Amino acid sequence: MIKLNVWGGAGEHGRSAYLLSGSRYRLLLDCGVKKEGSGEYPLIEPDVVPQLDTVLLSHAHEDHSVAIPLLYKLGYQGEVWTTRETKEQLTTYFRSWRSHMERAGHILPYDESDVQRIRYRFLEDEAERGCWFELLPGLFAIWGRSGHLAGSVWFGLEMEGKRIVYSGDYTLESMLLQADDVTIGFRQTDRERIPSLPSAQLDLAIIDAAYGTDRDTQADKLRQLEQVISKTLHCGGKVLLPVPAVGRGQEMILWARQHFSNVPVVVEQKLVEGMKQLQRASDWLKEQGERVIGGMPAEKISEFLGGEGWNKVGTAEERSNCLKTYGASLWFIPDGMMQSSLARWYHGEWATDANNLILLTGHTAGGTFAHQLLENPQQYGMCSVKKVRYKVHQGWQDVEHMLNRISARHNVLVHTDLAETERLSQGLLGGLFGPEADIDLLSPGDELIF
Repeated sequence: MIKLNVWGGAGEHGRSAYLLSGSRYRLLLDCGVKKEGSGEYPLIEPDVVPQLDTVLLSHAHEDHSVAIPLLYKLGYQGEVWTTRETKEQLTTYFRSWRSHMERAGHILPYDESDVQRIRYRFLEDEAERGCWFELLPGLFAIWGRSGHLAGSVWFGLEMEGKRIVYSGDYTLESMLLQADDVTIGFRQTDRERIPSLPSAQLDLAIIDAAYGTDRDTQADKLRQLEQVISKTLHCGGKVLLPVPAVGRGQEMILWARQHFSNVPVVVEQKLVEGMKQLQRASDWLKEQGERVIGGMPAEKISEFLGGEGWNKVGTAEERSNCLKTYGASLWFIPDGMMQSSLARWYHGEWATDANNLILLTGHTAGGTFAHQLLENPQQYGMCSVKKVRYKVHQGWQDVEHMLNRISARHNVLVHTDLAETERLSQGLLGGLFGPEADIDLLSPGDELIF
């Protein structure tokens, strides 16, 4: 018997943290934070933390990682299993969360010394992708790339005769990043190394369903983006695209250069650094050419960094010069939720022209400036504000595909609010996904025994 306790992440967007407890081991899958609603941190049980045997971290994004120092503050003595690429990114996310809390007038519940106490174990040093290894005596694990971020992974576990998969944040539709099949390790089990595996069926799947009932493919989203951008450019307006420093922004920059080759493209320095980071993370890139970006990812990144056909800005003077020089143009800036002073400055430059557009492409947490603009743009200026999602998570069709391939006894859909999760579950159970399937609707504080 294994018990799943949701410390965060199911029935909400953010603070992913899933505790798995058996008779021998206690494991924690991720430990993140959230920026909206009550409860920035997971519902951590302080008396359980010193008893944790290990922590598995799927990727560096703050909603999966930034509460890990709190575990060490509360007495955790173990290691954090993740990838080298994720570890390299964490410093930036820890710093960003500290700044966010300071702006909000809050004090971090842990110290910098707790960040320094984190002990990492690297998956690549223990086993290749898609290969089982013994994580702890009698407890086996497997991992693969999840396509969400360089360094991001999914996990499979075999624990006390139970088989578990945790997708992390997952997408098959990245233009740059490779995603590995989450079922490959379970369909090609090395029974000589793991003789205890009883059958092919999984017992529990914790699945990224962040886009809920959205049925659009990435191709649909790109068509929508192209239409909205083209309309603004045709009117002579500038398009501002606030994106995270590393992630979908780099994909969208390469896509924009391919599809708007005659339009000036301006990119902030931090996003260029993110492109360089992707170039160094070649193991995470797709090897085949992508039609939507015009070629192989590694080649297109190198071509971009060669500096032709776009403008890099990093100073006030460079920004002002480009604003004076270009009319209809595309501008990529860091900070997808527009909380930073730089993003606010750009808004001020855009707001006075009704032909301009601020185009949001990701999650906008309640209370952030991006969310306020989206809810009531007229209050903040004349420019248009629109949202067209660029897919870095799973929607309806993706979840349905994964559920049918995994075929688990218990399925927990995570990463979006409970009402949307309920709508998705009802649709899946009423459609192709078989009536024998069990989708467990969980929220923070809930428990599932399997």
